[in-house]
Amino acid sequence: MKKYTQILADYLANLKYEDIPPEVIERAKMVTLHTVGVALGAAKAKTVREAIDVAKVMGTSEKGATIFGDGTKVSVSSAAFANGMMSDFLDWEDCSWTGHPSSGAVPAGLAVSEAYGKSGKDYLTAFIGGFEVYQRIAMAVQPTPERFDAGWGLYCWQIFAPAAVSGKLLGLSADKLNQLIGTAAGMCPVATEQINATNTDFYHYTYGLTAKMGVECSLIVDKGITTLMDALEEYGGYWFGVSDQCDWNWFDKELGSHYYLMDMLLKNWPVNMWIQAPMDLLHKMVTANSIKADDIESIEMSPFIPNRSENWPEGYPSTVRAQFSIPFCLAMYLRGPQLGWEWAEEKYLKDPVILEMANRFKGVGRVERVSSQFDKFREGGYPTYEMKITLKDGTVYEDSIHYPKGHPCNPYTREECIDNFRTATATIFTPEQCDRLVDLIMNRLEDVEDLSILGEYLKA
Repeated sequence: MKKYTQILADYLANLKYEDIPPEVIERAKMVTLHTVGVALGAAKAKTVREAIDVAKVMGTSEKGATIFGDGTKVSVSSAAFANGMMSDFLDWEDCSWTGHPSSGAVPAGLAVSEAYGKSGKDYLTAFIGGFEVYQRIAMAVQPTPERFDAGWGLYCWQIFAPAAVSGKLLGLSADKLNQLIGTAAGMCPVATEQINATNTDFYHYTYGLTAKMGVECSLIVDKGITTLMDALEEYGGYWFGVSDQCDWNWFDKELGSHYYLMDMLLKNWPVNMWIQAPMDLLHKMVTANSIKADDIESIEMSPFIPNRSENWPEGYPSTVRAQFSIPFCLAMYLRGPQLGWEWAEEKYLKDPVILEMANRFKGVGRVERVSSQFDKFREGGYPTYEMKITLKDGTVYEDSIHYPKGHPCNPYTREECIDNFRTATATIFTPEQCDRLVDLIMNRLEDVEDLSILGEYLKA
């Protein structure tokens, strides 16, 4: 009888940098750059500054790790908290089939690497191995469509990404990594509908909190925890606390032979995953036809996506609700500020100019639920979107799109990833600061022997 917890622990403990294909190393560097970039892009937002204040209250430390952009050194877990929260805040990071693991894995991995002077190769190995462990755990416990549509949270398994990365960086043995999985399972929040139903901005804090807890679980296990073994097994108790089913085959599916890191989507825009293609399509149509916002009578898009196509004429109740609204996001593109932290500022949620523009959008055609879209994504696909823009003079433009930029079937090139980083950091970094960090992550990371130097590169 297989013991899946130990299989994953053994894999992570034994993984070596030399075992990893070059294209996966390159992908890990791109995901790291992208995550750090969108976090820095959020650093000036009011809610992020509040989270940074909380991290500082938790405790500063000269031997800790750096808060992105702010530059203050705090404890390693406090840095993971602040940086994890800001990595998700603009909703601009990665999308695996199971959520946004890099929002926890990258901040936790960089914090531990900086605080403990780990090498670039150590970080890359831990990030890649930790992601592969996370993805298999998260896929194994995905709920049924009925449970999905009734309400659940991506945060139910998010902690395994930062925990696995941190544990690998701390050099935990296979037995200790087994216990680490148990501590992470013990700290994993049970799904509740409230966070999703209320569209609360606390949603973004969950990524910072799970990054923090993942690091702390690793530190605790490093000091010695016993008997907390085999949490993923049928008798271990984890799966039925967060889901209504478990696919046991996922725990070790293609482990060591296929890297699911390669199947992730990197977002091209600071909006929800299912709004990436509409944003790409609008940008393409506006640019190709020199369309001006003032000239637009209406924008129609198919399919109609419940919980994504609704407009809020009186104003949006939260940043999260706006980030999940196609009308709002299209309106921000047409009428809002440059991409960056201002896209999440509260003043735009009830801005009459933005609301009027959003009111010109209408979802039409077939209804496609988010759960069915996830099914397509897991099979390597993505919904096809069609858009019709009607101008006030009666001119009509129509176009469609299948894969948004950043999807595995339409992936970023290295240069496109760097361009996105430049866009995301334009409101906080000088071009010279941007160039230095790009060079470190994309060109020299595997040659760096001591990542305690990170603070020099992450301060604005």
